[in-house]
Parts: sequence; C-alpha cells; structure tokens
Amino acid sequence: MGKKSGKNEPAKANPIFVLGLDANGKPRGARFPELKDSIASAAMDMNCRVLIDQPDAVSALGMKLPVGRVHGGGKVVKLFVPNVRRDLYDQILEAARIAEEQSAAEAQAGAVEQSAAVKVMKDRADAALAEVRTVSPVTSGLPRSWESIAVGHMVLVHESPSDGWWEATVLKREDEILTLRFRDYPKQPTFIRHINTVALVNPGPA
Repeated sequence: MGKKSGKNEPAKANPIFVLGLDANGKPRGARFPELKDSIASAAMDMNCRVLIDQPDAVSALGMKLPVGRVHGGGKVVKLFVPNVRRDLYDQILEAARIAEEQSAAEAQAGAVEQSAAVKVMKDRADAALAEVRTVSPVTSGLPRSWESIAVGHMVLVHESPSDGWWEATVLKREDEILTLRFRDYPKQPTFIRHINTVALVNPGPA
C-alpha cells in the first residue's frame, strides 16, 4: 500500500517582506517566514515598509529577497535587513503599488454597489416609516473596543505631534496588525499600525 499523504501537515505561512532605505539611502530588503507582531514593529522602527499577504506577482519578486535575521527575543527584537539591488527593490515596490491600486479599485466598486443597495433599502424604509424619527442614533463603522476592530471600521491614527490624529479605514486585520488607508485621502498608499497604537471614536449609546 502506498504511503498516505499527511493530513495534519501545518499550513504554509505567508511570508512577510520588509523594504526600506538605510542611513546612506541605499535600498535594503529581506523576507521573513511568517508574520509576527515583534517583526512588524521592529521593521516600522527602522522606517521600513512591511508587505504582508501579497498577490502572486509581488510574492514572486519578494521571494528573491534574502532571508532576514531576528536578534533578541520576546516582543522586543532587532532585525538584520541587508542591502539589495536597486532594480529588485524598485520592482517589488512597483508591483505592490499596482496590486494596491487594483485592490482599492475593487473595494471602491464593491462599496458603490453596496451603497446603491443600501440606498434602495433606506428609501423603502423611509417610505414605510416616514413618521419615525431617530432619537439617539449610533454611528456605523465605529468599533466599541480594540478587540472588536474589524475590516471596514474607522479608527484614529496619530501621524505626528504637529499633524495630529486622522481618520483611517481598516482594510485588513492580521492578529494585532492593522492595514489601514486614510479615509479622506484614498489615493495615499496603505500602511500598517499595531492595534494598540490607534484610537477609537465614541460610537454612541449601545
């Protein structure tokens, strides 16, 4: 009898790609086998961009990056991200930019379709309940706790002491790492933040 394939093999983890410039302005990049909060936080401390859950076009280029090294342990670690070729660095960022634009276009198309459907339902409800008035509305899209933050929610992100806080929409959540886009500036690139670094808006009474 042939050997049965193992059904309990662990699922293959999606790699994380880290890209940035060193102190001399030279490109550097590395790939890590799986996403961890400590790696993402250390990469952001190095002013590096973190790419996670990327499409095949980006992952194929990202896998050409050298494997990075993690120093230390626990939640506080340091990363070794070596220098890489400028052409590879530019190719990965360009592929990521195209993928983000496509994702944003698909999300916008879905939002327009959903908005149209919601408007139809709202018009029907308004016609049936024309005399009803909301006394204390609860604003939609506002999470009631950090644990409940999900895709589509709006949170506040701190840019700097001079720029202050800005509204951002959650595009993706990976454990405690959020992929965000500024709500009022949809053409700006997406970015990531740890869940503990964002603020919540008062959603009103339950």
